[in-house]
Amino acid sequence: MRTWHVIVVLILCFLCFQVGRYTKEAEIEIVCKTDTFIRVDTLRERVPYPVYETVIQTVPELFPVYITLEGDTVREPILVPVPITQKEYLTDHYHAWVSGYNPSLDSVDVFRATVYIKERIKPRRWGLGVSAGYGIGRSGLSPYLSVGVYYRIW
Repeated sequence: MRTWHVIVVLILCFLCFQVGRYTKEAEIEIVCKTDTFIRVDTLRERVPYPVYETVIQTVPELFPVYITLEGDTVREPILVPVPITQKEYLTDHYHAWVSGYNPSLDSVDVFRATVYIKERIKPRRWGLGVSAGYGIGRSGLSPYLSVGVYYRIW
């Protein structure tokens, strides 16, 4: 084998390496792990309506009544029954009970978490490939066809 054959092969290998290094790859994004992104949405409901209302008990309360008779004002307390109720508020996102005298729920903030899971594909480093080219053999330079294993650097 002559020395210029070896020099030509080495120069060709170096040129092929440089061409492969600086060529632009296809615009395919290969990702390699799973990402989880949690987003919290705020849903605001201004005046929800009760689904169910129950009278729990009735409590007597003293209520002053002022009676005016012939120029005199008489204060007469009377017992007034006050109902204590329980209201139930129900939607897909919350379930609330409110108890008391004339209860009302003005607004409710509901925080619902939305989970986004993106599956990423891990790139393969090792592979099996077919190659063809021109190389140095027993009888000098000749074309060849081979099957080989490769490892991807970038």
